[in-house]
Amino acid sequence: MKLLLESWRRFVVLHEGISPETIEKIEKAIARAGGESYIVGGAVRDELIPGAPSSKDIDFLIRKLSLDRIKASIQHLGKVKEVGQAFGIVTATIDGEEFDFAIPRTSETKTGEKHTDFEVTTDPNAPIEADLGRRDFTINALARDPRGQVIDMFGGQKDIEQKIIRAVGDANERFAEDPLRMLRAIQFATRFDFTIEPKTAEAIKKNLDKLDTLAGERILLEFEKAWTKGATNSARFIELLEGTGIGKHIFGETFQPKPVVIPGDSRNKVLGNAMAFFMHGGDYAKMKPSADMAKHIELARTSLSGREVYDYGGKDRDKLELLAEVLQQVGYPEESEKIRTTLDTNLPLHPKELAVGGADLVQLGFKGPRIGQIQKRLLQAVHAGEVKNENDQLINYLDMLEKL
Repeated sequence: MKLLLESWRRFVVLHEGISPETIEKIEKAIARAGGESYIVGGAVRDELIPGAPSSKDIDFLIRKLSLDRIKASIQHLGKVKEVGQAFGIVTATIDGEEFDFAIPRTSETKTGEKHTDFEVTTDPNAPIEADLGRRDFTINALARDPRGQVIDMFGGQKDIEQKIIRAVGDANERFAEDPLRMLRAIQFATRFDFTIEPKTAEAIKKNLDKLDTLAGERILLEFEKAWTKGATNSARFIELLEGTGIGKHIFGETFQPKPVVIPGDSRNKVLGNAMAFFMHGGDYAKMKPSADMAKHIELARTSLSGREVYDYGGKDRDKLELLAEVLQQVGYPEESEKIRTTLDTNLPLHPKELAVGGADLVQLGFKGPRIGQIQKRLLQAVHAGEVKNENDQLINYLDMLEKL
């Protein structure tokens, strides 16, 4: 018992910002109300995978209590939110951290394309194996009780040791329940450098058509998790997309993603990988990306069109630095060097960076579209080394052009 408790303390410490005292008082409150509490899913999985970052979320499965009784038992600990109850979930903020409390699900029926379009049947008295048995993969069908004992009914710990992604039960049934699980298999395999078990991999290939029912936002979210939570090199993710047939099924036969290693924060990794993935084609619009991501992808495509840097750079130098990194890694060193040279010499990338502005040109008598034409010509001249980006020199240069 002492060993289990010490293991449990280490588990809680792994979850930054969540104290053992907070977990303990939640478990005691549930027990006083006559319920059983278990921590389930990713929090348990990530503790058992060597080197895996700790999960940011701790989710509880509660037996023997209805949702109303769960709310009553924990409301003195924090703020209970009235959301998720249609799916058998209560959310509460306790000691500044958010926790989900769910009662066992016995079935799920998909009713539409959105991730919220399904009906859930719950039973507070259902055995824990009924809930764990409806989860996607064995490595996620794990629970811990208040003593710290791991509950593993489907071989999840063995699959973690052998670095395997395996569906719980019949993979075809799991993917029919939610086709996103096929992408999650790839995402987890990338993230933890695991192998997808043969029967699970075969079921993915067999059920590709079910991916057509998924909303683009859900697909993109799994991509982003693979790009940010997985290995720094996206080659493994691409290999799995190609090996299972998912990549070409979603984006077409011409889809040719390129692996890259993007430094920096999560945003940088997402945008850099998106550039490399869709630089050479693929209908990324179906994933409904943010406006920022779409602009980065279009910038990457524009960079291969032979246009000059000042034609597509704008004022966002960070965006150009990221593009230069991507181009270097996917096999366009000359284009990358052109951008880096422009950035290093601090040349203007936008008419607003010229020493002669639009107001100056109006005072000189220029109007309408002619102003934009002149600004582009001045940018070209500065980049070609014909004139320095200084007010007097640009005006003299412009005067010379007008006399020609």
